[in-house]
Amino acid sequence: MASHIAHAVSDVFVDAQNSGLDGAYTISPHADVASRLVDQIKPDTDTLVSAAVSPDSTTVVAQIAAGLSRIPARSAVVLHVGLGPNIDASPLIGSATYTLYSSTSTQIHDHALLASRLAWTNQTLVIHLYALGSGEDLPADAELARRMVRAERRLFSPVSSDEGSSEIALKAYQTAAAETLAAVRRIQVPIHSAGQDVHTVLVIPGTVSALLSSSLRQGVGLVEVSLLRPVLGSKLGSAIPASANRVIVLDRAGNRSTKWTPLYLDVAEALEGRENQPKLLSGTLGDVQDPNALFDSLDSFEDGGVLGTLPEAGPAQPPHVPKHEASYTKILESVFGDRFVVANDPKLVSSKGPAATRPEFALGTVQAQLDARTRLVGAVQSLLNAGSKAGISPELHTALANWSLKRDDPKASASTGQALLELLKAENVQHPAASEIISLSEHLSLPSRWIIGSDAWSYDLGASGLHHAIASGLNINLLLLDTVPYSQRDAVDPSRRKKDAGLYAMNHGDVYVASIAIYSSYSQVIQALVEADAHSGPSIVLAYLPYQSESTPALSVLQDTKRAVDAGYWPLYRWDPSKPEPFSLDSAAIKEELQTFLDQQNHLSVLANATPKLARELVGSLGEDLKAARKKQAQASYDALLNSLDGPPVLVLYASDGGNAEKIAKRLTQRAQTRGLAARIQSLDSVPLSELATEDAHVLFVTSTAGQGEPPQNARETFKAINAAVARSESTLLANLKYAVFGMGDSHYWPRPEDAHYYNKPGKDLDARLAELGANRVAALGLGDDQDADGPQTGYKAWEPLVWKALGVDGVSVPEAEPEPVTNENIKIASNYLRGTIAEGLLDTSTGTLAPSDAQLTKFHGIYGQDDRDVRDERLAAGLEPAYSFMIRVRMPGGVCTPQQWLAMSQIADEHGIGTFKLTTRQTFQFHGVIKRHLKPTIQAINRVLLDTLAACGDVNRNVLCSSMPSMSHLHGQVYQFAKNLSESLLPQTSAYHEIWLDKKLVAGEAVKDFEPMYGKYYLPRKFKIAVAVPPDNDVDLFANDLGFIAIASPEGSLTGFNVTVGGGMGVTHSNKKTYPRAADVIGFCTPEQAMDVAREVVIVQRDNGNRKDRKVG
Repeated sequence: MASHIAHAVSDVFVDAQNSGLDGAYTISPHADVASRLVDQIKPDTDTLVSAAVSPDSTTVVAQIAAGLSRIPARSAVVLHVGLGPNIDASPLIGSATYTLYSSTSTQIHDHALLASRLAWTNQTLVIHLYALGSGEDLPADAELARRMVRAERRLFSPVSSDEGSSEIALKAYQTAAAETLAAVRRIQVPIHSAGQDVHTVLVIPGTVSALLSSSLRQGVGLVEVSLLRPVLGSKLGSAIPASANRVIVLDRAGNRSTKWTPLYLDVAEALEGRENQPKLLSGTLGDVQDPNALFDSLDSFEDGGVLGTLPEAGPAQPPHVPKHEASYTKILESVFGDRFVVANDPKLVSSKGPAATRPEFALGTVQAQLDARTRLVGAVQSLLNAGSKAGISPELHTALANWSLKRDDPKASASTGQALLELLKAENVQHPAASEIISLSEHLSLPSRWIIGSDAWSYDLGASGLHHAIASGLNINLLLLDTVPYSQRDAVDPSRRKKDAGLYAMNHGDVYVASIAIYSSYSQVIQALVEADAHSGPSIVLAYLPYQSESTPALSVLQDTKRAVDAGYWPLYRWDPSKPEPFSLDSAAIKEELQTFLDQQNHLSVLANATPKLARELVGSLGEDLKAARKKQAQASYDALLNSLDGPPVLVLYASDGGNAEKIAKRLTQRAQTRGLAARIQSLDSVPLSELATEDAHVLFVTSTAGQGEPPQNARETFKAINAAVARSESTLLANLKYAVFGMGDSHYWPRPEDAHYYNKPGKDLDARLAELGANRVAALGLGDDQDADGPQTGYKAWEPLVWKALGVDGVSVPEAEPEPVTNENIKIASNYLRGTIAEGLLDTSTGTLAPSDAQLTKFHGIYGQDDRDVRDERLAAGLEPAYSFMIRVRMPGGVCTPQQWLAMSQIADEHGIGTFKLTTRQTFQFHGVIKRHLKPTIQAINRVLLDTLAACGDVNRNVLCSSMPSMSHLHGQVYQFAKNLSESLLPQTSAYHEIWLDKKLVAGEAVKDFEPMYGKYYLPRKFKIAVAVPPDNDVDLFANDLGFIAIASPEGSLTGFNVTVGGGMGVTHSNKKTYPRAADVIGFCTPEQAMDVAREVVIVQRDNGNRKDRKVG
């Protein structure tokens, strides 16, 4: 009945109950209902999607519940779930905004309408649970149902701001219930109670039968709950009289997955706080034929008992296998005979339960069988080793040896195994290995094990069985049936087609894969099945069998198969990784079209060569070459102008991720120019390889090392082009090039000896590859090592003179004075107290980032610049700048925020960030993905809830940590207030933050100047961290902070002072021996009144004595 109403009122109806309704999207009862449901949803539309399913086990219910989390918000979805007597619906309760429960045919009819109306009007997920076999179905008026569900949405009375989401949901429910009442003339109440002078209360989901409710005895109360979610709360408590001394919460499932059902927990919560707590029990409600017997048994009822009778669980019925699928199993039986074994045979359901047909269950069964055969091999070997000591005859010894040699032969293993077994039993050998061989004798022969995947009876939920089989390496064969007709190919999501499993399996490398179609090439099917069985490892065979139902005639299956194969929709192929040429294309039509295409393209006949040599013009892009030629011509004109003024041309190419190699390259360029050379600088990828081949300048390469010895991002295309040229043996491509290479790396980054070759790998590879392409090396390879005394500069200072000598300018006398590099200290001094040009940069819409110096200053304002690495290469190839965004960190001393602030943070993340915000280990929030034009609105929104981002980052005191001690709330309050006051006292005093982000103005103009009484113009050498701990907990990791306060409490629990720690820090740069972790030292005690002064003095010491030249040891 529920499925008929759902079909009538829904735009899309997913039928997993085989209801036989026209226009329904019918799927197998064993299929992944949640995934199919998600595929049909269109959020934020008036589309109503419904599904009906009857799970055959509680495990399936849990899998459906897990999949419902993928349903998008603002989606009108109804899931009707028919429950058998032993199916526990607990995993589903709470998975949706609304959960209704029906237990009679009338209630199922009305709740199906109510659930659809709720979902459509509120754009939400509604779950309707109902008991199967609940009496005769009511006739469903399709037109009335659709008119009622799709009536104009009515607005219920507004909800005050202090009401929660449950109250809002209940008001919406009441509105929909009133509309259902008007349509069916039956009232829908979420909870109903009955009984007088009650001392025992029965709480039941749904409604009970009329026989039971009419026979209710004096002193027994009945509470029927039809709305399980949202939680009824106080309404549920009010329905249970205060006179009750026993409350029995009954469930209709005979086998529960948890001790207490959600309804039991709801009742327990509703009764919490009562002065006279009743005794709370749980139980199961079965079939009630005699109400009097039920009420008589209440006095002796114990927790976990049963009222009524539960149906006897009969043997599980094997699933029905469609007749068309027998065509493949018959071939397997004829090819392998007695060896053929279906690991997930439907006949196993009666003995092993419904899970026996699932591929993942069958894979576990095969794993156990293979493990048993491994033990059998070990036992045979053990008995062979024992020899005459075990009392075995020469004949038995020979039989053992024969089987051991032929155990992997499909035919010989059976005959030798049978002979071995007969001799063992005849000789009655008294050896543990002999007993084990007899007990494992069923594994003497080598069967052909197959797992069959079918949507009809063996659905592989989430492809888990397939994935595990491929990764397991077991000698197992999988036959996966695809039954989607070619005529319906557009109605199926291409990403979910089983044939895609072939590509996945081939990529694994050691898996045999075949794609077959029995009605297209019978011989290819036989060949593929034989090869799959012979392969030592996993084999995946994708079999095409297009049919809609069992009534589909064989002629239609044949026609659909022929169309699919001829059109290339279902290609026939075999992939055998054990062969030198693993791939075999068996589709005749595709092979003919491919041959025709190759014959027409005469210039591709070179592909027939064993080692094809393609001209670069054939594999390159004419458009790219044209653009490169134009750039080259413009550059040549510019260079010609410069060359008339300067000395010999020099091109410096750099490859850099972090900027270190780029700095070296810029320095090299400046020093070349001071020696009269016409030097220019570019990134490596900006110069095509074809241009390098004609470059008449000396080219100097500077490259750093990224990742696992990989080239940096802005050099990867050039490295690929150079490697490709080397592979084509173009030994004279760069014959005119004169070059030198300087590489930068860290010799201690890979500490293992076998990884030593990764050190400076890009520089070494580039130097060697250029030489292989015929380039002329003018100076030996230079290598800069981060571990040297001066870092890479040590190697650079030795390499640079070699370059000048090669260029003939080593004798040129030039002043060595160079401009000092711009450091963070320079930026802070010139920033006008953290202003810089941030305000102007925010107005610049030509770029998504800020100037490099401003990017350093925004850290003091709680902002870090970032970009999306996943699209970096794509945007670079398109000529676009990186996808810049920003991270914003909130300053929140002690990690304390109000509920209103929490909700505001969530709203800010939705409106300005990526929809989520992070909780940091320093007790504050971070927003990511904020674009430049949203920076100011975001900070202003944070400011409106009395929080800020000032000094959340930068070379100042960061967020002050404070232990959370709920058990010592008075002490925690004092310590938190100290942490808050300390954070405020150490804030920068500049008004730049308020001017830039909050649009404040300096009212006195130039007459008033900013002044930093504690930090000064230089601020601190690096970040400064403070934590306050309350013993015995150290949840703030106090000894890893620059400054720490350990709270000391009086016997009464009040704060009396602090033990002070200084000098902590756990920051270590990987492989850099100059950095190391250090635990803080305790230096003394101070009172709360002295603590502020202590903190300021410690900060001043750090300000005046910190190392400003090297931030890592600042």
